[in-house]
Amino acid sequence: MNHLLTAGLQQWSARAALLIILHLSVSAASADEPVAHVFDIGHAQLNTLVWGDNGERETIIALPGSGGDVTRYRDIGPALAAAGYRMIAVNQRGIMGSTGSLENLTLHDYAADVVAIIDSLGIPKAHLIGWALGNRTSRVVATDFPDRVASITLIAAGGLAEPLTEPGELGELLGNAALPVAEKVRLARRTLFSDATPDSVIEEFVSTLQYWNAARASQTRANRDTPLQEWWAGGNGPMLIVQGLDDKTAPPANGIQMQAEFGDRITLVNLENAGHLMGMEQPQATAAAIIEFLHKHPVQ
Repeated sequence: MNHLLTAGLQQWSARAALLIILHLSVSAASADEPVAHVFDIGHAQLNTLVWGDNGERETIIALPGSGGDVTRYRDIGPALAAAGYRMIAVNQRGIMGSTGSLENLTLHDYAADVVAIIDSLGIPKAHLIGWALGNRTSRVVATDFPDRVASITLIAAGGLAEPLTEPGELGELLGNAALPVAEKVRLARRTLFSDATPDSVIEEFVSTLQYWNAARASQTRANRDTPLQEWWAGGNGPMLIVQGLDDKTAPPANGIQMQAEFGDRITLVNLENAGHLMGMEQPQATAAAIIEFLHKHPVQ
């Protein structure tokens, strides 16, 4: 593919993503209808979707996984807002129109972006949710800025236990927009979803999958260049781990290891018939686990 065609596709993808955000935020009159908001943090502008946009509420800042966008939270955002929280899902640098340098970053840089959002909101603390790679950034925030974090929720948290997927399959799914739909569905089933998940859920995921390859590559480098010991503990505050028992990308052995290591800090919830994308496979159970945990750990 020549560079002009590639550039054109990237521009079209960004425009399509903006249309998705605008469509989701039209006539936002209730908790399950998000509004789009841009945070200008100086060195970057970060596009977000906000459910329950009320500054009197306790705030949740949610980060998607590797190269993922805010649509990953479309099934659990409304439930968290309905439970009384302001839920802010963040498109990190280079995703869905968010700006900022993608060069020479570590997870500490992405963590500083999160704290800049907290500063912009004028609040002392927020709850954090991190899905997949996003949970590592959340843990860096809690390590570098412990006084700004009320709690952390990790969804599909890997780190120590080796993935059970075939090498290269997940990268091909998330990095190659030209794959036929049937192949995307096959790879998604093998890497991200439980065998029990209906085909319709996987087909919907594939049909809305956007590709932010430069951002994903930057996040991958940042993760590689940030030693595990700088994020693994995630500070010393309360932490919820929600994991799918059928997760092949971040096997549930990770959560078991963390609970053994960190003891009473950890609340571990294992979901049956759920894989790496449990928030899409089991949204009600995922949201219920988060809400119960947050009620026990309010902002102090």
